[in-house]
Amino acid sequence: MRSSLKSIIAVAAAFLVAPSFASADDVGGGDDLQEVMARMSDLEQKLKATNDALAASNAKVDQQQKMLSKLGTSNQSGPMLALSNFLTETTFEGWVSASYFYNTNNPDSGRGMGANGGAIGANPYHSNHNSFQVDQVWFSMSNEATPESRGGFEIDIVYGEAADQLAIGNEGNTLFDYLFNANVSYLAPITDAGIKITAGRFETHTGTESVQDTRNFNVTRGLLFTLQPRNFTGVKLSAKYDSGLDWMLGLSNNSGYATLGSNPYALFPNAQNYDTDEEKAFLWRVGYEVSDTMSVALNGLYGGNCATEDQLFGFGNGTLPVTGGCGITIDASGRTNTGNTDRQLLFDFTMNWDPSDRLSTWVNVDYMKPTNHRRTSGSPYAVGLAMAGRYGITDATGISLRGEYIYSNDNYLGLASPINPATIGPDILDAIANGFPPPGFILTPTPGWFKEDQSVWSVTATLDHALTEHISVKAEVVYQEGTNNHRADFGASNNSFFCNKSCQGHTLTRRQVLLGAQMTYEF
Repeated sequence: MRSSLKSIIAVAAAFLVAPSFASADDVGGGDDLQEVMARMSDLEQKLKATNDALAASNAKVDQQQKMLSKLGTSNQSGPMLALSNFLTETTFEGWVSASYFYNTNNPDSGRGMGANGGAIGANPYHSNHNSFQVDQVWFSMSNEATPESRGGFEIDIVYGEAADQLAIGNEGNTLFDYLFNANVSYLAPITDAGIKITAGRFETHTGTESVQDTRNFNVTRGLLFTLQPRNFTGVKLSAKYDSGLDWMLGLSNNSGYATLGSNPYALFPNAQNYDTDEEKAFLWRVGYEVSDTMSVALNGLYGGNCATEDQLFGFGNGTLPVTGGCGITIDASGRTNTGNTDRQLLFDFTMNWDPSDRLSTWVNVDYMKPTNHRRTSGSPYAVGLAMAGRYGITDATGISLRGEYIYSNDNYLGLASPINPATIGPDILDAIANGFPPPGFILTPTPGWFKEDQSVWSVTATLDHALTEHISVKAEVVYQEGTNNHRADFGASNNSFFCNKSCQGHTLTRRQVLLGAQMTYEF
């Protein structure tokens, strides 16, 4: 570097001196030669000063390098370099969100907690009426496994109402933290694309909406989301190809299934992370990127087991469960939830289509049912359709609309039960006529609530606006309604879905409207 600088200065000096020599020869005088010599002496002094400054700069650099070496940043095994590389290669993100929601049915004071969920467990992360809450405090770090660096990991920790619901399935006033993702991955050099092996806890592959607030068009989650798994603990293999095709196969402890209402999967939404018996759930996905603007996927799972037993009604062996879903009963030995027979099946189709820079849409279709259930009658299953889109009015403002419909056959949602006076029908009357409860009493072979079907639908509209680069706000209105299809001799009402003023089990209503707002800071 020093020799280069000297060469540059020498060339510059030559260009300055050459015209002077030419001028001296032209006039033939010695005064001009002396002037040239003076100029050269001045350049020599400037060159010396430049060299001295460069030497001082090099010395300072050497000193700084020695200091960095002592700290370990120039040593590959140094802790500071390891930390620096980790921070450079790891992606960090997170957000804080808070909201307020009001139920226009205006449940009485003391009835507001959980009122927005009604009898079907809707709006799981915004279930309280006339209430402010911390929705999510989310911290995420990840390092994607790549051909250049084949090891990766992912960690997501969440606090707030979402964490309470995920951890215990109930309101905890932001008491709990929750480990949503925690996995390690290795990109095996198998085929040109490689096959990624992921082990630990990972987010569900089903559905289009997410637990994460910032990934959704709307503030609330839809009814179909409430039926779907949240995450799994297990192992999976996956790959993605340049052709647009991707696939995934996996095994998890349980099915991770959730249903609206009092089915045990709703009581413990995180039950998939507990291994309650030898049964495992098989997970799969096949996806295809049709174009730069459209992708489709067929996802699914089969297996798992109920996290706990259904509520029971009756006495003695063969007691029937109250709700639909898995339908666990007591066997001859008095044991419950025995064997690996209560498997769940889910087929899940998703499509994402962004026809323009301003318009984004998605479609989600599900079919779900328990297999090998122990119910004495009926064939419980559910089908659901959800569609949503967001249109960007400006770069900072957008409007979103979501619509959905769910049909529950033979009380799959578990809304009707003998505990609800509106749905007990002739079964309880027969029991009373026979001297309720006689020893060894078992309900009629075809209880009325087993044969009850339900339909639930909703429409949600959301206006969002970015206040700054990091802060956004949303305002939302949600309309939800349900209908029961009773047996001809049942005689029950449709008012068994949502809270009314008194929010009592026998005086529920079939519809509700929610008004809410949310503010989020992303970092």
